[in-house]
Amino acid sequence: MATGERIFIDSNYLVALFNPADSLHIHAKKIATQLDITKRDFVVSNFIFLEIVTVLSLRQGRRSACEAGEYLHSPSIEMIHIDYVLQRETWNIFHSVQVKDVSFVDCSIIAVMYTEGIDTLLTFDSHFKKLQRDHRFKLYPC
Repeated sequence: MATGERIFIDSNYLVALFNPADSLHIHAKKIATQLDITKRDFVVSNFIFLEIVTVLSLRQGRRSACEAGEYLHSPSIEMIHIDYVLQRETWNIFHSVQVKDVSFVDCSIIAVMYTEGIDTLLTFDSHFKKLQRDHRFKLYPC
């Protein structure tokens, strides 16, 4: 693992990165190059893992999903497991968020970031902009 700042990676970024047919694939590859240069530490949760391999399996096939899964199990990615305590924190956030398009998994990202002291999120989901002020995190790229 790198020795830089930790950054939580949302599923939509990795789905775009591993899916050449995705409309954000080229943008995701550019960001991957930038992140390689800055030597950030990458963090995902088991919920994000589930989303990535499921979506890739449905859109690109099992091979693409397995490639992404292997990457996510590599030493360059820290995987946080959502346990009972994090799930309760996620539920509290979900219950308090008034933004319609925010999913339970989105709230789990905020819970993990808060618990782990991570202040940067890489995502292509614009609704996270509405949550930044209340939950005090930065979006990458800034």
